Amino acid sequence: MKASSLVSAGLTALPFYRVLIAFAAGGLLMTGSALGNAKADNASAARDSFIGAEELGRDWIEKMSRAMQDLTYVGTFVYIHDADVETMKIYHSKIDGIEHERLLSLNGEAREIIRDADSVVCIWPGTKSVIVNKVQPRTPFPQFDPQQLTALSEFYEFRKGRDARVAGRRTKVIDIVPQDNYRYGYRLWIDTETFLLIRSAMSDASGRLVEQVMFTDISFPDRVPLEMFSASLTGKRHEWMVDDKPEMTPVEPIITTDIPGVDEMALPGGFELMSDKVTPMVGTMAAVRRLMYSDGLASLSVFITSAADPADGELNGATSMGAVNAYGVKHDNWHATIVGEVPHATVEMLAKTMLIASR
Repeated sequence: MKASSLVSAGLTALPFYRVLIAFAAGGLLMTGSALGNAKADNASAARDSFIGAEELGRDWIEKMSRAMQDLTYVGTFVYIHDADVETMKIYHSKIDGIEHERLLSLNGEAREIIRDADSVVCIWPGTKSVIVNKVQPRTPFPQFDPQQLTALSEFYEFRKGRDARVAGRRTKVIDIVPQDNYRYGYRLWIDTETFLLIRSAMSDASGRLVEQVMFTDISFPDRVPLEMFSASLTGKRHEWMVDDKPEMTPVEPIITTDIPGVDEMALPGGFELMSDKVTPMVGTMAAVRRLMYSDGLASLSVFITSAADPADGELNGATSMGAVNAYGVKHDNWHATIVGEVPHATVEMLAKTMLIASR
């Protein structure tokens, strides 16, 4: 969710760096060994078997990615992160070629997210706020680009495991094991009948679970009415904020837009720059330069602001929110916050090796 969404939703008490972390967040491990004294033909057979398992693992994930987008399903899932357990109801369908989804919280603060190809509507009944924008929020389910699965094999291993039961359904277990300690690992439970992702777990290099998502019940109706994906609220009772224009004026003047980029940074292999833009941070007097990087699965962002901006708290050092880690550091007159769905070691390394371009 955009920082502006958080501000208008009544979360203005957040320190500035927490707004950045929430902005960036806008979603196990098994190891194996080889027998060194095996004969050459046995080693070749083991290698061929492993390659076959890797290809099968990618095939299951490719089918899963399509199923998550194309299937009609209704279910309840739990989302476990830090010490929190959230229960959510999900409605999903593809109607006339357009993907629609509705999420409703069943515990904790009441909230609702409705999204389609054009917009995301976030409803916060507690603060009587409705935010409409085009930013796709981070979801608790891992997302994959099927076209990048082969490229990911250089940095992750795909391993097909045994069948298991989740929410009363038979699933195939797929492990995605990173080749270094700078990325999380994933275990996926994929429905053998529909290829839908029924459960997922994310862990760090030590095997510590970072996040888990699991359906407790799920059904596959023939259709979900389009009305189910429409907000039923009116402007008379709720404050609406439509944030879909790139030229939207911030609530305070921007101090500077002349923000430098990054000269050097020790990015782990496979991470590439995906976007680089300067935008206003609504609700503050700051402009922010955001550089976003991805390896095709994991993503991270570098936010650079003027150290002179009167932001409500600068992050110096490390912090985290669930699977999202952040590290803040000051460089001369500039402050950088590295945020990503990557382990703490990754954001710390980037912060300590980053050189901001001189002006």
